[in-house]
This record gives sequence, structure tokens and C-alpha cells, in this order.
Amino acid sequence: MSRYFLYGTRFSEFEQMMMLVPNFTQRKKGLIIMENLTAESSQSNATYKRLVKNCFANFRHRYLNKRLQKLIQSFAGEWFLTPAHKQRFMTICKPHTSKKVCAIIYLISADEDLWNRALGNIHSGEVRLIDIPLRGINTDGYALYQTARTIDTGKEYIHINEIADEQLIGNFAFRAIIHGILIAKNGGHIVQNNIGL
Repeated sequence: MSRYFLYGTRFSEFEQMMMLVPNFTQRKKGLIIMENLTAESSQSNATYKRLVKNCFANFRHRYLNKRLQKLIQSFAGEWFLTPAHKQRFMTICKPHTSKKVCAIIYLISADEDLWNRALGNIHSGEVRLIDIPLRGINTDGYALYQTARTIDTGKEYIHINEIADEQLIGNFAFRAIIHGILIAKNGGHIVQNNIGL
């Protein structure tokens, strides 16, 4: 049983904030994704650079910022890593799918091995991440999985230092992680409508 009563509802983030110590600022090394409760219509004309900068403005990590700069400069308008990735994502995520589920599906579908392991655990817009077998998975697949778990639960399973480390997480997985975080914050429509060109 979860210690949160509102887990899985749109008010779960408020409950998590209420459990924090008052007047205590969090360390800036963690990765906590909080879903906006208000829909912003101005996202339709947002550029990729602006989306990335708005999402990661609070992180003061030199190596992460360097990697983000490289990612912004190399962005050619394609959100998906491969055509197979796009096909896997589009079969599951529909316009009515929540931001969180779209982000999790994006991350899991980025790695073919992780996707094959997760297929039996995706049911009617819900992903049971805890049931995905991880034995023998590669480092990038594990990083994608831990980012998906962080987005799903709001608990920190992957650290900014790990994401920023080029020797630990390759460019392929880094790009997928950043795009997954952007989807969790802004919704799946940014990928489906190719926002950011």
C-alpha cells in the first residue's frame, strides 16, 4: 500500500509537496517532474529551444547544460530516434492519453529490447513498470527505464549527474530522456504535431 492517499490522481503532486519540510528548499541535483494542472494553449507555437530552456531552467549543472546545448544545436525537427520508435509510440499513444503515460511510452519505446520486455505490461493506457524484467538489459535501456519510473512515481530513480555523464549515458539515450521529460511536462501533442520546428 502506498503512503500517499491521492496516488494516481491529479492532486498527487500537492500531497507530495505537503509532505515536504516547510521552508526547506530542495537540492537542485534531483530530477522531479511535476505535471502542470493547467493546460497551456501557447505550446502550439513553441520552439524546441524554448521548450528545453523552460523545462531545465532551474538546473544549474554545467555538464547537463553543455549536453543540452549540443542537443539543441543538433535538433533537425525529428522527435523520434528511429522510424520503428515512432511506429511503436504512435500505436499506443493517442490524443487523449495523459502526459505521464505518453512520456513513459516514449521512453520505453525508444529502446527495442526494453520495448519487447515491456509489451506484456502495457494495458489500456497503463504501464506496469515494476513488472518489466530487467535482467541482462544494457545501460541505456536501464537509464530509460529509471527515467520512466521517476516520471511515473515522482520519486527520484535517476540523478541529474547520471544523465549529464556522457560516458555513462550515450547520446541516443540522452536524447530520449530529454524528450521524455519534455513530453511529461508539455504532453504528447508536441511529438505528434511535430512542435519545435
